[in-house]
Amino acid sequence: MTDFSIIGGGIIGMMIARELALDGATVELFESGETGQQASWAGGGILSPLHPWRYPDPLLRLATRSQSLFQSVAEALHQATGIDPQWQQCGLLIVDGTEREQALTWGERWQMPLKPLTGEGLFACEPALNPGITEGLFLPTIAQIRNPRLLTALKAHLKLLKVRVHPQTRINGFEIHGDRVTGLQSSAGQHSINAAILCAGAWGGQLLATTGLDLPLQPVRGQMIIIKTPPGTVSRVILRGSRYLIPRRDGRVLVGSTIEYCGFDQQTTPAAREDLYAAALEMAPVLADFPIEHHWSGLRPGSPSGVPYIGPHPVLTNLHSALGHFRNGLMLAPATAELIKNLVTHSSPTVNASDYDQQSFVAGTEHRADAADR
Repeated sequence: MTDFSIIGGGIIGMMIARELALDGATVELFESGETGQQASWAGGGILSPLHPWRYPDPLLRLATRSQSLFQSVAEALHQATGIDPQWQQCGLLIVDGTEREQALTWGERWQMPLKPLTGEGLFACEPALNPGITEGLFLPTIAQIRNPRLLTALKAHLKLLKVRVHPQTRINGFEIHGDRVTGLQSSAGQHSINAAILCAGAWGGQLLATTGLDLPLQPVRGQMIIIKTPPGTVSRVILRGSRYLIPRRDGRVLVGSTIEYCGFDQQTTPAAREDLYAAALEMAPVLADFPIEHHWSGLRPGSPSGVPYIGPHPVLTNLHSALGHFRNGLMLAPATAELIKNLVTHSSPTVNASDYDQQSFVAGTEHRADAADR
């Protein structure tokens, strides 16, 4: 029997498995499909909350910790597997023309470099920008990562670390005796365990509810497109309202993303495709010269405030959860994995763990995540 059984093979589950295995634990991971194929793959890979000054402090503290870890995680994965996750510090250019004072106050408080730009300085920062845009805020230290490559590298590293992965194995419930989970009810049968960590993304809330803990978690669809351009067509991550551009090293430009409360429906829609394409051209008109290569969607694990639930079950002593990361799961993954490891090994966390427990999660409903996405 392994030390830890992880339920969910997205970025959170894979990063937790890696962290625990590096710490010397034996780990197994259960995934209902293939690892890294849901929201983790579908996202964009911006390593910052969008409009970070709109978010509650607990999320910003977790984000700051993750940002400090990500480059070293990417380099370690590249060295161990030969797969480059393409971490790059290309900066984030926000061109809303609003909330300047809030942004500057946030930048000073969190010691985050932030530079207001106008005129020539704005277009020197991003030559592809629409000439009709007159001002922006540039965060030069913000990085991005190519999430499909990151997931491929993680999968390869878990194999090297001898983490046992169970793909195509859906967990339907728990065997519970007293205050402990003793087994998992899976599509492959009953499986005895020592300790469980639940990080099943948009589906995690349903499984958690089988233990008697019913939290306000729900799937939120996000649609994206990708435009195939020559390298260097766009050089910065650009954010305008709820839409953004992410330039990859090979020239491809991701355009995201919608926020749709439609249950577990993962279908793409023509209306979203048109909306995303129009938003892309409003930010960088040069993109009109290039084709849309792909259009896809994913289901984010939505939570009321955007702050995740990371912590122990209030009754079951050997069950921990990492759920509800909403739009920031990939960005928060290293710090989430570190916090879970600290909790299950009873070591001192680098962030205040009570900010992410059940009571804090429920109390955070007063800070609506959709307010951060207006």
